[in-house]
Amino acid sequence: MKRYTFLILTLALAVTLSTASAQNKNPNAGKKTEKTATKSTLDQLVERATNGDAQAMLLLGKAYYGGLEGAPKDYKTAAKWFLDAAEVDAPEALQYSTEAKGWLGLLYYNGEGVNQDHDRAMKLFLIATRDGYEGLVETFDEMSKGGDVFACKFMQECHDKGVGVKRNTDKAAHYQRLAADAGDQDSYMPVGLYLYNNGKHSEAFGYFEDAAKLGNYRAAYFCGIMLYDGDVGVDQDRKKGMTYLQQAADQGHVGANYKIGEIYLKGDGVKQDKARGAQMIKTAAEKGNNNAMWTLAQCYRQGEGLPQCYDLAAQWIALTASANKATDYSKLIAELKSHNDPFYCYLKGLYEYNIAGNYNAAIDLFKVVQKANVADGIAMQGVVLTNRNYRKRDMKKAAKMLAEASNGSPLACYYLACLMENGDGVKKDEKGAIMMLTKAADGGCAAAQCRLADKYLKGTGGVTMDIDKAAHYYLLAEAQRALTPDAAKQLASLYEKGIAKLPDGEDLGKHIDSLRRTKENNALLNMLVGTKF
Repeated sequence: MKRYTFLILTLALAVTLSTASAQNKNPNAGKKTEKTATKSTLDQLVERATNGDAQAMLLLGKAYYGGLEGAPKDYKTAAKWFLDAAEVDAPEALQYSTEAKGWLGLLYYNGEGVNQDHDRAMKLFLIATRDGYEGLVETFDEMSKGGDVFACKFMQECHDKGVGVKRNTDKAAHYQRLAADAGDQDSYMPVGLYLYNNGKHSEAFGYFEDAAKLGNYRAAYFCGIMLYDGDVGVDQDRKKGMTYLQQAADQGHVGANYKIGEIYLKGDGVKQDKARGAQMIKTAAEKGNNNAMWTLAQCYRQGEGLPQCYDLAAQWIALTASANKATDYSKLIAELKSHNDPFYCYLKGLYEYNIAGNYNAAIDLFKVVQKANVADGIAMQGVVLTNRNYRKRDMKKAAKMLAEASNGSPLACYYLACLMENGDGVKKDEKGAIMMLTKAADGGCAAAQCRLADKYLKGTGGVTMDIDKAAHYYLLAEAQRALTPDAAKQLASLYEKGIAKLPDGEDLGKHIDSLRRTKENNALLNMLVGTKF
């Protein structure tokens, strides 16, 4: 309350001015008529207010607020009249309804006659200022110089939105920094970001650290990368930096997961642990980090920290090639082509099979992959042999090749499961098919994940219905952006029914709508079409 001396003086002055103004505008002021001779000023105001006079409502609010015109000091009644005046929606009442909002703001700030609510007070002050209530900007500006947090935030909002002043984001940032320096914890992070984005890294660090100590994981991430890498004006401290990065990662920060993953993959300042690094990067990739997707693809391609898998490498590259990694993809293809790398042969083989329909050429290319001891090379030869359009189609040979590749290729497990389900080229084996399908799904094959989830959802194909397992496999496929449209609809239905263990989302309705609009993932085919082999 003490810090609101300036504001109270401004509003108190408004009492005198408004009352005087009312008397000057009333031609009968000071004259007693037969009807009003026995009525007090307060009674007259009540009568006018009851008939919808916004000015009278405002004056009644002031009278009960200050104990004027014979009215008892009664904040609750004052709040009632101010609210009535604020709600009058007529052009001729704008001046009075606007001023009433300013008074309501004061009541909500101080908790006088209403429950204290600084957020509502802020909104009311801003609306009043926007609609022309003068004095608040000057009052709060003066108060901000004394370190009043609310005043600083009000001035920040005014300059950020151009309310009562010309819009100026730099001035808004100035007032927010005053709020932070006065101890407003909510301002630490945004002030840090403003300074960081304006090249003032050393100043930004202090605000980031204050926010990180309060549990802000975004701030912890910035502290982590600045300390670990030794940013401008910040002394390098990798141990402390890693602590902050881990704090951020533990709270779900995608960038922190990616950064830690890179550190362990490279052994940059820590003992190299490729398996741990790859898992951290996988976590970030599944949450949508494009750099992590690209790096994860290279981990699968080279077998770094994860089992080598050309199929998954191609899938993850495809997700980024159409985004911000198109140039990197073109450079990679050119480099791999220069020495006929097995992965280049694998991608070209996929092109010949899926796009050109040149099955013999595809098999020749997949044989190169096989010679490099990559199981997906054998698997894809088996896949080609199952194609009904291939004149050399051989289901038994295909099944044999897929079985041979099943120890190292999730893709092979998936196709082998399909053959075992139908008894194509191999003895029909429902139980064995489920085992292969599960192995494929757990190995990362999205097609297997969707197919297995469908089975658990309905309790078909030799499995007992298990809604949670169905949800689990749908979520794995979703993390790879590889849900089929039907699988996506099933997952959306599970969210709507609330019958499965699913993660909470900030906007569940939007997520469900997005799932229902899912289309077939053609990223890999689109990438192959655009590749200059």
